Amino acid sequence: MTDVPDIPLEQIQQRVVAMWMGSFYGSSGYVARKLGKKGLREFMDQGARQVAATFKRLSLNEPKDVALAIATNDKNLFGSTVEVLEGDGWVEIKRHRCGLLEGARSFSRVGAGLIAKEHCKTCVESHWRKVFSDMGMKMEAESTENGCIMRVSNQ
Repeated sequence: MTDVPDIPLEQIQQRVVAMWMGSFYGSSGYVARKLGKKGLREFMDQGARQVAATFKRLSLNEPKDVALAIATNDKNLFGSTVEVLEGDGWVEIKRHRCGLLEGARSFSRVGAGLIAKEHCKTCVESHWRKVFSDMGMKMEAESTENGCIMRVSNQ
């Protein structure tokens, strides 16, 4: 019998990023080819609605609760360096190093058509802004060199 090796956490996170990006962009590319831009928008909207509905079912109804859930996944699944900061009536998700952005850059280096800047725009505008809106929250975002800052508050 051959022992199956353990993989270090950093390699697990890199593989999770690659699997997530391959699945997401593969599905999105297929939808765009088959249904065009309108179909892709509908596909993205449906995904955002499902995420918002999941947060609601989990009773994550306050910006802080949602931000902590997002940051926890980003850190543990994708290997991001992220923190959650609270202010008066708002919360920030501060990605100092975004694992998904690094993944997008890696895909670009090996010839994939995915450009990191486009990934960030898709992530913020086509996904998170819609998720927060569906939950009755507003989100402002600022891109940084290695991640982003999303400030979330109730509407």
